[in-house]
Amino acid sequence: MDSIGRERERSLKFVQIVFAVLALLSLTAALAVSTRGVDMGLPENSTSPIALAFLLVGAVDTILLYAWEHIFQRVEY
Repeated sequence: MDSIGRERERSLKFVQIVFAVLALLSLTAALAVSTRGVDMGLPENSTSPIALAFLLVGAVDTILLYAWEHIFQRVEY
């Protein structure tokens, strides 16, 4: 049973890392689009909604990270 516990911890850590990286990438993309969106070829009036979308995705990833952690701690095998 100890190996199951170690595997669960490893799985939780992997999911935390994935969600954290996705959130950071989304926030980086939001910053890049908001500051350099026109230089990237985006229309000027589209940069703000695109940056907001990336920002919301980053926020949702962060919320999912905490929700996953909360759910994972409650489940006992």
